[in-house]
Amino acid sequence: MGTMPLTPADIREKKFHTVRLRPGYNEEDVDALLDRIEATLVALEGGPRTGPLITADEVRNSRFRTTRLSPGYREDEVDDFLDVVVADLAGRGLGRFGDRTTPPLPPRPGASRAGAAERQDPPEGRRHTPPGRTGPAGPPHRFGMTPEDIREQQFATTRLTTGYNEQEVDDFLDRAEFTLDALQQGLPDRATLTAAEVERVQFATTRARPGYDPAQVDRFLDALAEELRRYEQQ
Repeated sequence: MGTMPLTPADIREKKFHTVRLRPGYNEEDVDALLDRIEATLVALEGGPRTGPLITADEVRNSRFRTTRLSPGYREDEVDDFLDVVVADLAGRGLGRFGDRTTPPLPPRPGASRAGAAERQDPPEGRRHTPPGRTGPAGPPHRFGMTPEDIREQQFATTRLTTGYNEQEVDDFLDRAEFTLDALQQGLPDRATLTAAEVERVQFATTRARPGYDPAQVDRFLDALAEELRRYEQQ
């Protein structure tokens, strides 16, 4: 007997036991992730889109602050539920960053784009971006940067100084490549990033292992944000 797909209500009404005398997951961090998951399911069911779709990979790679002296959610309960979410999203074609089989979203007049990939070190709250553009998709446009430029971008690595987590940067650039490709094809509804989200993204840092040079990554993201803004201002 197959498992029924998750609904937005399943996410919204999910409860976890709290722990006080042993480590638990920060409740605010977990709740913020569940908000994004719920918003994704609402969009997939034909409701308004209030942010980029979250993927199974994003859920699988999520990390939360741990609590010790304050209440937190039981880690095993959260992990078990997120395993169910990962399987559900993967079954809907939302397996990984930049997945080109991601289903198109319905029109969302006046909707705002909210929430970027939540990063740790240190984790911050949900970030809000300006209202998204509405209206029919126009013809393909091209400015200076191409999806190939993003895919082929390389950064120097650091070993003795602080660097950016390579996997997080690579995953984020996968989303950026997908977004720029959609915009150049005149399909803004398929974009999963905004210029504001690029400007505000944060990555975990590395200290004892190789990481990408932060200055090089930041410069490239500045150029990427400017590129996306050109499309958004059309």
